Amino acid sequence: MTPLATAMMKSWFDRANIPPLQELIDVTREGGGHLYACTTTMGVMGVREENLIEGVECRGAAAFLEFAAGADVSLFI
Repeated sequence: MTPLATAMMKSWFDRANIPPLQELIDVTREGGGHLYACTTTMGVMGVREENLIEGVECRGAAAFLEFAAGADVSLFI
């Protein structure tokens, strides 16, 4: 099921003219942005820190909300 879901998502992104995920990550990093993973969601989904791409920081929801309160822009996806 995962390969099918991945293919579907890539198709939707292509039709919407959204750049590939790696390009979005690169632009974010080049612009000084940070990537955070929610530890609560990781626990629910069985994702371990070593499964994440390099440079992603793990934060709990409370820590993220505290950080986001002082940010100019924050996206919770």
